[in-house]
Amino acid sequence: MKIKSLLIGSAAAMAVSTGAASAADAIVYAEPEPVEYVRVCDVYGAGFFYIPGTETCLKFSGYYRFELANTAGWAGYTTFARFQLNTDVRSETEWGTLRGYAEARFDYGFLAAGAALPSGAVTAAAGYSNRAYLNQGFIELMTGSGTLRLGKSDTPYARFLGYGSSFGPFDGTYAFRNANELSFTFTGGNGFSAIIAVIDNVGSNTWATDIEGGINWSQGWGSIGAIAGWDSVAGTWGIKGAARFTAPNSGISAGLLVMYASGAGVYAITDPGAAAAVGAHWSVLGYVKGQFTPKVAAAVAAQWFDYSGGWVFTGGLDLKPVAGLQIQPEIQYRTSNATWWGVIRVNRTF
Repeated sequence: MKIKSLLIGSAAAMAVSTGAASAADAIVYAEPEPVEYVRVCDVYGAGFFYIPGTETCLKFSGYYRFELANTAGWAGYTTFARFQLNTDVRSETEWGTLRGYAEARFDYGFLAAGAALPSGAVTAAAGYSNRAYLNQGFIELMTGSGTLRLGKSDTPYARFLGYGSSFGPFDGTYAFRNANELSFTFTGGNGFSAIIAVIDNVGSNTWATDIEGGINWSQGWGSIGAIAGWDSVAGTWGIKGAARFTAPNSGISAGLLVMYASGAGVYAITDPGAAAAVGAHWSVLGYVKGQFTPKVAAAVAAQWFDYSGGWVFTGGLDLKPVAGLQIQPEIQYRTSNATWWGVIRVNRTF
């Protein structure tokens, strides 16, 4: 009996001791931090969301591209591939909407000898090459009276009145340029807008700076406007007028661009029919587009150049068989040298 009592007492003591030790060594788990889910930001349109913990909205977009084109005289073909990523960041401030926008491009394709690279260098020999560069990257402050833009962009001379004539690669020749700029776009009432800009002339590291300015009037039927630019390095200038029309409830649109360049420089209109890269003084570009169904559109265009007296005729389709997929076949004929050109472009957009 004494042995039994001793065993029971020892077991009880061990249980008390073990319980005390377990209580002392107990693990305390911290309360989980609340998860902040991504919120949709519909203030600036579809695709924006709030960056967690901020009131700043962000949107990602871009595309994957593949192109197949013929070489001169149909002697062969070239291919081209690209990935472009766009970022658009916006927030409201005491001064207005503050925006940052960028387009990063990663290209692989054929480059001719002497082709310009983003670094400013040129290729020594023809061949396939990889390129990575910033296509656009600018800051904007959008106020009630207009938009201030600072950074790398398609210049106002290229974009302000709309671009060219096509959906795809054969967009016409209209002194397109991409460079750093400081611009202000004034937006008035009744569809009126105006722009003034100073442009970095990449051909010079002096204080010489190009100046561009234009006006535009836009209504439900279309738009009409003009823009001029001064090349301070070459000492030449250019002027462009554009009228664009949209037929109501038809899907048909048309446009006419009239361009003049006083001489060589950034505003010269390169004549693709000339034996060398020569700029025309006068050029006229006209086009007609038709949106026949949500998935099928077509365009035809013609451009005349006074240097060669030749014409360039273009025709193309814009096909969107499924969401996110775009197929753009185009052909072009140049009368001055009787050559045909063709390309098919495929985009996977997002």
